[in-house]
Amino acid sequence: MKRIAALTLCGLLLSTNLSLGALAIDEANNVSAIRTEHILLPKKLAKKTPTNIVNTSDVKSSIVQYNTLQVTFAQDFNGKTAKVGDEVAFMLKDDVRTIEGTKILPASTKIITQISNIEKPRAFNRTGKIYLDFKYVELPDGTQLPIRAKLFSKNDFLSRGKLNALGKGLGSVLGGIGVGIGAGCGIGIAAGAVIIGGFAIGLPVGFAVGAVAGLVTPGLNYKAKAGDKVNIQLLSNLDINK
Repeated sequence: MKRIAALTLCGLLLSTNLSLGALAIDEANNVSAIRTEHILLPKKLAKKTPTNIVNTSDVKSSIVQYNTLQVTFAQDFNGKTAKVGDEVAFMLKDDVRTIEGTKILPASTKIITQISNIEKPRAFNRTGKIYLDFKYVELPDGTQLPIRAKLFSKNDFLSRGKLNALGKGLGSVLGGIGVGIGAGCGIGIAAGAVIIGGFAIGLPVGFAVGAVAGLVTPGLNYKAKAGDKVNIQLLSNLDINK
């Protein structure tokens, strides 16, 4: 009986060791199956991004922190009518693939954000600002993935560029000058000057009045059309199960 018990115990130990060995081999295979690849990006964005590394296996892909992605507005957007709490959706126009050929995210994947704060345009061409909180990624099949991200730009908000604001301000200045010259001529004539003298006085006064009119013009609201491009940056790894 003792011999039978000993043989049985040895059999159990051998079976357990074989099972643990097989498990260790599986884990080793899973580790070895992880591949480091590189996301394919537009040339301009590729030059600016801190990293484009993605770790992928047969089970999942992980786009590592600080990667950047180019997305597009899923709908028209107008900062003038937007409200805090509104949802703003972005979309992947094309598949996100690696240089090595692996598809990481399919086209039509959505990135859902919510407006957290709005600063309206103010005088002296100070443009409006839209602040966003990134909520989740929604795959075409409805699967939702948590995401931590921000806008990849000089600012962490949506805003019209300074050149756009300057263009509007310059137009306002030029338009204001036209109005100002007329007002200046009226001032010159009211002062008793002849018509020529009125123009002489009106021109400098008009330029001054017009310039002031342009400077106090409010800045621009942020606007975008569906399909307009925006770059975002991940603040933590984005894991996608296969």
